[in-house]
Amino acid sequence: MSRIYVVRHGEASWHAEDYDQLTDKGHAQARAVGAELAARGIRPDVVVSGTLRRHRETAAGLLEGAGWDHAVAEDDRWNELDADDIVRAHAPEHATMTAALAHFAGRGAAGDFDALFGEAMVRWFETGSGYLESYREFTQRVEDVLGALVSGLAPLGQAVVVTSGGVGNSIASQVLGGGAETWMRIFGTFPNTGIMRLSHSGERGLRLLSLGEISHLEHRPELLSER
Repeated sequence: MSRIYVVRHGEASWHAEDYDQLTDKGHAQARAVGAELAARGIRPDVVVSGTLRRHRETAAGLLEGAGWDHAVAEDDRWNELDADDIVRAHAPEHATMTAALAHFAGRGAAGDFDALFGEAMVRWFETGSGYLESYREFTQRVEDVLGALVSGLAPLGQAVVVTSGGVGNSIASQVLGGGAETWMRIFGTFPNTGIMRLSHSGERGLRLLSLGEISHLEHRPELLSER
């Protein structure tokens, strides 16, 4: 039975102009999750990540914390959904997700951003066109890259993947046999450097063993975050 450990990136710069970089806390989280995986005795055959800066920085910190000398295999199919495009299609007055966040934060209405983003996601789920990448195209991309990873692993192989929350949500909802409704039910259960464990065997296929494990952060509350 092969094992796959899917790790969400560390805390990114949520309120900065450039979201796609880790904060100091994010770097510390990355080292902490690497140390946790090593402490569990995990010895991956392969470490892969998306190509976003926050993925690369998390993978580097993870390797440092684990003491592994693996080369990271990058694949842009592990990259996050395009949140800017999803927000812009729903609310054209906001050019990017960061611009929408800044708009509502400036009005002291951060909760209104969460509501808008939720509505934008529902529209993305339900609308088949008008996006740079539709919901169906995104989920197919994730299914394809996960399938390629699984097919390349030996029967007892192990892989560590560094990716983003949307990819994690897509994987979990697919393995559970659900679609957009399942996605929304599990939304928010994949925190920064949360670990999702999957197993694969010829008889049972992919199974979800855990979602959003943060035992490596729970004894260090100063490192807990979601964004």
